[in-house]
Amino acid sequence: MLSRWKCGLAIAAVSAAVLAMGRPLAAAEFEFPGPPPTRNFQPIQLIFLNLPFESATTLAPGDLALLAQTAEISEIATTQGVVNSTLKFETNRTVFGFRYGLLDSWEVGMELPFISRYGGFLDPPIDWVESLFGAVNPERKLFPKNSFGGFSVVRGHTVLFDAGEENFQPGDLIFTVKHELQLPPAWPQLALRAAVKAPTGDAGAVLGSGKPDFGFGGAADYHPFSRLMLYLNANFVYPVGPITDGNLTLNPMISESFAMQFAITRHWSALLHQATYTSPFHGTVRLLDGTVVELGLGLGYAFKPYFSAQLLGIENMSGVEQSADFTLLLSLVYQPWGKSTGLPAIGEGPPLPPPPLGELPPMPSPAPTP
Repeated sequence: MLSRWKCGLAIAAVSAAVLAMGRPLAAAEFEFPGPPPTRNFQPIQLIFLNLPFESATTLAPGDLALLAQTAEISEIATTQGVVNSTLKFETNRTVFGFRYGLLDSWEVGMELPFISRYGGFLDPPIDWVESLFGAVNPERKLFPKNSFGGFSVVRGHTVLFDAGEENFQPGDLIFTVKHELQLPPAWPQLALRAAVKAPTGDAGAVLGSGKPDFGFGGAADYHPFSRLMLYLNANFVYPVGPITDGNLTLNPMISESFAMQFAITRHWSALLHQATYTSPFHGTVRLLDGTVVELGLGLGYAFKPYFSAQLLGIENMSGVEQSADFTLLLSLVYQPWGKSTGLPAIGEGPPLPPPPLGELPPMPSPAPTP
């Protein structure tokens, strides 16, 4: 555990170095793409509704944003005892969705994830980084590199979760709504949001829970300095149960996400992310029950209002049993009908209105004669 915290401190140090880069620019030039849509990427927790991390801002009425996200998730955990489990594989979770500005300060959306489960490709770089920081996971020695070692969780003679390799199979469909509150300009931006998960994924293949979930929460953005943007989300999710052949009853889930985004240039920014997730399971083992704490470091690019991209690496700060070992997330947003803000160039004020027809523009007054 201590070694993982050392990894976290190293990530924070690298982040501080990145934040110190870049030339001074006018405040109006900085474009923040917002936080990447992180969630609890542990493969069993993915069957439940997890409200993605997002900004408090909403699209203007009639605006459309198309979303594409892909997360490569490395999972390795084994347990023996009351619950015997073997989880060794990588999951790719690719999401396609949209957001639409329905009314003033109101936004609706939809997302559909597609799940692939296979041996993966992240084992060698993860082994190298863990050995570099002295945080090698001994369970990795039990399985060949980039192998599908199994996905099985059994309690006594009852199979709780059992799945094999999958190739781009649909998960549970998610519907969202968000309302941005109208507050004084000096205040942080605040929004309320809600989501419903429809059980469209195959529960037998651990692509969904087989039940609907309901969630709501809040999002806040705060811009304390021209180069710095802060984001905070807090969410509550009610998962419907019981699920699986073991009749597992479920508790409500609470999650918290915080991020600092620092502008390096007009379009590029660095991001430091932290998140905590509780589990809906209770009275089982750490693999299912445990609370997850994660830390992420990433880069963002924004060419607003048309396009933005985020790349984030997420490392777990809790035990490997209750958390995905490592996640690499790429998020893309495209607004086909975006309208440019038309910011003036550096050092220039807003453009002057043209003179009326038939009149010459006013001439500057001559300097007084001494």
